[in-house]
Amino acid sequence: MHWRRIVAIVRKDLAAVRRSRTVLLPLVLVPLVFFVLMPVAIGLLARFLPIDESDAQDLERLLRALPAAERERFQALNPGQQLAVIFFSYQFAPLILIVPLATTMVIAADGIAGERERRTLEALLVTPVRDEELFLGKVLAAALPASLVDWIGATIAALLAIAVSGIGPPLLPSLSWLILAYLGGPGVAVFGLSIVVLISSRVRGMQEVSQLSGLVAIPLIGLIVAQGSGLFLLDWRLALAGSLVIWGIAALLLRVGRRSFQREALLRLG
Repeated sequence: MHWRRIVAIVRKDLAAVRRSRTVLLPLVLVPLVFFVLMPVAIGLLARFLPIDESDAQDLERLLRALPAAERERFQALNPGQQLAVIFFSYQFAPLILIVPLATTMVIAADGIAGERERRTLEALLVTPVRDEELFLGKVLAAALPASLVDWIGATIAALLAIAVSGIGPPLLPSLSWLILAYLGGPGVAVFGLSIVVLISSRVRGMQEVSQLSGLVAIPLIGLIVAQGSGLFLLDWRLALAGSLVIWGIAALLLRVGRRSFQREALLRLG
């Protein structure tokens, strides 16, 4: 395996992303919304949102979904601060996983299906680059930027939320939020990447890949709805278990995707 070839593929894919406004725009807007605007809004909510009786009842219902040890930490906070912590650290915490998921899927879809549409993939496939080198280059070109965006963005989001709300660790961010951001985020990125690889080996265009890949976000939305209904809130144990499960599934799907990533099949679709 020649790492120079792999690095060259990574650089080529990232250069193509920088040149494409349609690809670059969502890579900027999605992190801006979830890592900047959302934590600032939640922090302002802690300072200025009035809590009436019905809101207090909803808040109490959400607090009861927490383990007793974590619930005790909320006693020193006023209701607005309690609501901000619930929103940022628990209820909306799965939303941060959308950023690495969207980042890796956009880059991977452009690097495989997008190149096939632009007729630039065929030129790469007839070079001496081996299938495993091409596959690893495409994987790294999508997974590394997604993980970096996730880690840097999560750090910025946590610092903004702390600065605006005046609440700090271990409540904001919570341990479960940190696990989702720094362990679950890269796992979700690899999971989304493996889905794109599997779909790209079976369909022709980038639009079809994007539409089918978008279905991956549905479980995250379902998780947010379930937490909002008071069924449960993600504590650190659930966050850790979920992150490890995601990594396991992602590794399995990536192995399957590697087997389907054959230049003969890619050329046939092209």
